[in-house]
Amino acid sequence: MPKNRFEYINYATDTVISNLFDWRQKIENYLIEFYNTDISNALGSKFGDCISKSSELLEYALEQPTMFRGVTTNDNILQAGAIIDYRVGEIYLYEEPQQHILIDILCSAPWNCLPEPLEETKKGAAPWLIADIIEEMISRSSNISGIFKVAAIPRAMTAYKNMGFEENPDGSREMILTEKRALQFLEEYKIRWR
Repeated sequence: MPKNRFEYINYATDTVISNLFDWRQKIENYLIEFYNTDISNALGSKFGDCISKSSELLEYALEQPTMFRGVTTNDNILQAGAIIDYRVGEIYLYEEPQQHILIDILCSAPWNCLPEPLEETKKGAAPWLIADIIEEMISRSSNISGIFKVAAIPRAMTAYKNMGFEENPDGSREMILTEKRALQFLEEYKIRWR
């Protein structure tokens, strides 16, 4: 049983927005403390990815709060967030368009992205969030085919593969999680972590 447990959120409430603004402040603090105030020192790292993703996540959460999903600790501190979108489109080249769920802008809290853990670090938030998104979407899958898609940066591909996502052979950097693989990941994840 892991020591980190999270609560699922399926809407960007005022508390979520406040947390995302807090992320911005933490990013500024960490840039000073760990990267000599120079953002270029963070480029190419998990923390550097967090800097750009967290700004996009805040924008989307403000504009489309119903598309936000996240996980918090029991003290209402946001540990990871994502934007989801129901789409109909091409999954694989030359195949008919299919309904699917795009998991977009998946981002862990800044303190979870630093190379060295801090007191506030809560590892495991992002996979927990993916498991909760899968569980929510499959439970309401009357019109969703159960296919999940992410556009993954190279650094994140291994983590997605560990969850059962497979690279789309079209070379687009998209990763696909079929319903069968999603259910398999969810079952294994519940056994191992919950």
